Amino acid sequence: MQLHRLLLTATTVLLLASCAVQPGREVVAEARKALESTTVCCQDLSTAIRSPIPLIPTKVLIDKTQPAFNFGGQKAYFVLYELPAYERPYSIFLTSQAAGTLQDVAIFIPRVAMYDADFKVTRFFDERTLRNRGNDLERTVFINPSNQQERYIAVYGADLSASIERQYSMVTVQTISTGFVTFNIYGGQDGKSTLRASPVGSLQIEVKGLATASK
Repeated sequence: MQLHRLLLTATTVLLLASCAVQPGREVVAEARKALESTTVCCQDLSTAIRSPIPLIPTKVLIDKTQPAFNFGGQKAYFVLYELPAYERPYSIFLTSQAAGTLQDVAIFIPRVAMYDADFKVTRFFDERTLRNRGNDLERTVFINPSNQQERYIAVYGADLSASIERQYSMVTVQTISTGFVTFNIYGGQDGKSTLRASPVGSLQIEVKGLATASK
């Protein structure tokens, strides 16, 4: 299964601390319910709200605060950015950051569509070419001379109603103080983690190669 290839990562997890967070299954269930009740923003993406692509590293929440649109019959939350006039090659680096607990993880699986000035699709990137980094997913979109007619980029969630299980190893650290000396006791255990495709998530966007992006 494609979702399995995307989300299956290293099996060793170093756990130094934990906190009470919402499990992935709850994140996904709430997000799907909200998406079902959300009305699409428009029938034509050319009339959707857009903004200039940020030229400094920016974190964007893809959730019910964003508009929804039917991409090929699939309703999804999305962000739409206008690209700068082409001057030199550059790249757009996207990172989808996992949420949930160690045992139950939700992850937004981004699809990317590039458009020309008339909102005709010039390129499309789906989940098959994403890269793993831990539980996060990454993609780099290169804008080269052959792509200088592109004017817009839309990022939206893949409709993958699936989940997988994977093994992990958890390392724990317990600090012991005798009054005279303090030392750590290391332990560990194996467990299973469930990873779920989510229609919402946290997306990091970074433009590389433009002069203003490095200031």
